[in-house]
Amino acid sequence: MRVLTSIILMTCSFGHLCAQTEMGKGVFSYDHIRQTFLTATEALINHYWAASFQGCDSCYYFNAAGDEANKKNEWWWQAHAMDVIVDAYRLSGKQYYKNFYEKWFDGIVRYNYEKWTDDPWRNQSVDDMEWIALTLIHMYETSGEKKYLLQARRLYDRYIITTWGPADEAPWHGGISWSTDPKIHKTKNACSNGPAGIIASLLARHAKELTDRQSRKLQRKYQDDLTRIYQWERKYLYNDTTGAVYDHIRRNRTAHRVWSYNTATFMAMGTELYRLTHRQQYINDAIKAADYTILRLSDPNTGLMNNVSRLENGGDMGLFHGIFFRYLSQLINSNALPADKKEDYSRFIAANCNTAIRCLQPGVDIFSKNWMTERISTAENAPLTPHVTGCTLLYATLSIMNVNP
Repeated sequence: MRVLTSIILMTCSFGHLCAQTEMGKGVFSYDHIRQTFLTATEALINHYWAASFQGCDSCYYFNAAGDEANKKNEWWWQAHAMDVIVDAYRLSGKQYYKNFYEKWFDGIVRYNYEKWTDDPWRNQSVDDMEWIALTLIHMYETSGEKKYLLQARRLYDRYIITTWGPADEAPWHGGISWSTDPKIHKTKNACSNGPAGIIASLLARHAKELTDRQSRKLQRKYQDDLTRIYQWERKYLYNDTTGAVYDHIRRNRTAHRVWSYNTATFMAMGTELYRLTHRQQYINDAIKAADYTILRLSDPNTGLMNNVSRLENGGDMGLFHGIFFRYLSQLINSNALPADKKEDYSRFIAANCNTAIRCLQPGVDIFSKNWMTERISTAENAPLTPHVTGCTLLYATLSIMNVNP
């Protein structure tokens, strides 16, 4: 059955008035959100997929801005844009979306801008490889094509978990590095540890598909990785009082910046560990992280995450809230939350979805950097990352309606 049959804006229990200016403007049905998501996905393909444009038939990647205004290939952005295509395939079952899988799998290597001669999948940024690995697993889960899963495992085993530091190396005492070259950037980041824990959890789930022998041993190995990554991040980057997840720790200091995508991946690790152990601490931590993000990182004027990016070109931060929406919806669907928290978080996503849809210009259908103050009237030069976040939000909303997981 559907938990939410329509999107209704209301006063949130967090003390914010969610999208006050939108009150009384009606509701959006599941079917309307579904169609809007698919229309926005088509805009992603038509205006950002480089191979959609004449003279670039085999350019299998997403441009940084609409209608070739910026042809730059930002590597980790490719993962999140492709996740939207995967979501569309999961939602619709149409072969049209699945046809992008092999093209993206080819393009992500050919257009890896670092171009390592020993391994075209390699990238100096550990977190970039992690997001690519996660998308590969999502592609495997929706297609059954085993090479996607095997490549994700290869990235994790060869380049990601191998950056885990020695236990006696102060001040980190473990943790996954942000860079594969510690001479350049010796930091341990939330953005390199959280996604790694999620990869480990998914590899553990698929251990039987990865090996014909000793799959239980392999499963335990990846589950142990998830546990130690989580425990490390909780000790060094998580504030147990506030729920904040700090950005990184260097040799001489901890950077106390908090970004929504870091709290998101911390929540996701906790959600999975709760599923495995039923230890309440993991859900308590996830709730604190979710509450901190909603209270502290939302727009103070609306109580929403309508201000997707402060950067004119969207930039990396244009993806952060979308990652939070994805993993918040998974927390909601975990059946681990108290009823009041499940309702609070569902209302929060619903209110954001309602506002985001209202910012769309019919016929253009591209999400802007701020859903309350900006409407995209032409695809040319529209940044990629806020649009991906809008698409991700709509799919997250559909998922909490208990129709498509």
